[in-house]
Amino acid sequence: MDARIVGINIAKGRAVARTADGEYVLIELSTDEPELHDEIKGKFDEHPLGDLIIKNMTSGEKMEVYIQNYCSEEFAIDYLKG
Repeated sequence: MDARIVGINIAKGRAVARTADGEYVLIELSTDEPELHDEIKGKFDEHPLGDLIIKNMTSGEKMEVYIQNYCSEEFAIDYLKG
């Protein structure tokens, strides 16, 4: 399923993506840092948690991330703040 990066907190190593279904995905970044509005692809429709390799469709690169959770927009904003 496709998603778009809608928020990033580089200092905390966190990002939030919004899926095509309107869910928000809380992402812990390892070494790769996406840009705001990058399109990413992963198995988000299966709601995996933990380590996941996703593809940044904008840059063409694969990224190793850690999926924290799926949530509402309000909780996603709080997650980015830290």
